[in-house]
Amino acid sequence: MGTAPGPAPQGRYYIALDGARGIFFLCILSLHVLEVWNHLPLPSVLGLAYAGLQWSWMAVDMFFILSGFLITGILLQMRGIRYATRTFYFRRSLRIFPPYYLVLALLAVWWVWEAGSIRAMTEKSHLSFWVYLQNFYVARNGWGDFRPVTHLWSLAVEEQFYLLWPLLVLMLPVRRLWWILIGLFFLAILLRVTMVLTGFSGVAIYVLLFTRLDDLAAGSLLALIASSAAGREVLARWAYRLMLAGLAGVAVIWAVRGKYWLLDPVVQMFGYTANIVFGAGLLSLLAFRDNGPIVRALFVNPVMRWLGARSYAAYLLHFPIAIGTQRVLEAHGSDPLDGILSTWVITAVLTMVLAELSWRYWETPWLSLRHRYQPGKARAPSAG
Repeated sequence: MGTAPGPAPQGRYYIALDGARGIFFLCILSLHVLEVWNHLPLPSVLGLAYAGLQWSWMAVDMFFILSGFLITGILLQMRGIRYATRTFYFRRSLRIFPPYYLVLALLAVWWVWEAGSIRAMTEKSHLSFWVYLQNFYVARNGWGDFRPVTHLWSLAVEEQFYLLWPLLVLMLPVRRLWWILIGLFFLAILLRVTMVLTGFSGVAIYVLLFTRLDDLAAGSLLALIASSAAGREVLARWAYRLMLAGLAGVAVIWAVRGKYWLLDPVVQMFGYTANIVFGAGLLSLLAFRDNGPIVRALFVNPVMRWLGARSYAAYLLHFPIAIGTQRVLEAHGSDPLDGILSTWVITAVLTMVLAELSWRYWETPWLSLRHRYQPGKARAPSAG
């Protein structure tokens, strides 16, 4: 998603988080491949795999937590530096906007072709993507309109968070940030419960910023805790406990409901919080513990780190590629089993090739412009 590789709190670089980003992306890709074939009966041989992938949407929560952690860590480093706000927004714009708007421009051809008219570009459903308001459109109208990029609702959530949160981190005393984050965390939970009980759309609850703020607030709280050596020791000590507590919550809901799906009302009231607890533990495990060979093999291997570094463009591209691949294969009479497996392989290969090209020839040149806007010298530290 929108999180880009970079320094974490206090200038540290947590190598395993790149691998985690790669694994989270593969979970989302796999779920979307099954989704584009879901209008046909799924082969029984894939029943167990599909049941497992029903949990893979949790990767979205992991991305949100990671985003809050990394962005807040960067902002904490910039506190007290002249022109910090302008520098932050300039650099984030170079990281986020070029790939995003390039993909939208390319997909505009798809919009016009499917609609048969260039006037399709002026429809509200399409215009909302250009200003990062697509999550509001999806919340009101569901997933149906312009399916190839409906997955970009998550980037709208992150961009809306980036709009105001940097100002608070850079301007307010740290002690106030703690209370703001704690308040936002519980506000999001209360809002979700209230919306479920009053009959709001499950899609709206899933995609709106204020109902997902607890993910971003949790990641930001981890960054605040990790800003001290003592805090990092606490996170390392509690990593496994948080993971087990989160998984226990997920398992209980799954046992009671017989499923663990993102639009289930019980999951929305309590499961999202269980996801966050697990995600906070996993991030703490990867960042602050000296992990064993299994964890290193999964999260520090070169393939996952490579994919993690390119996961932003990969996330942008994979769903339209999967949809296009599925349409071609179904038109040629591919049966669901072969179609699903072929769609996964083709989507993964094309996505990774295009993500690498994007990284080398589009994203990196834009990122090289960051040196043209340097922050000023540090100001005298203020109290708080």
